[in-house]
Amino acid sequence: MEEVQSPCMKICHRDSNDVCFGCRRTGEEVGNWIRYTNEERKAVIEKTYHRTNVAGEMPPGNFLR
Repeated sequence: MEEVQSPCMKICHRDSNDVCFGCRRTGEEVGNWIRYTNEERKAVIEKTYHRTNVAGEMPPGNFLR
């Protein structure tokens, strides 16, 4: 079985709720990614589809325009 790859987008800045502006994972999910099974990784990715960043917050340098 092929390993589920990280959804990292190399933005790597989180909002005040600890959600990354790029991949929408939490800091905990980013830190534990290497330890997750493929099924856990798929579950994390599914959660990211339903997450948004805190309204009005932007990463340093305004990566998202």
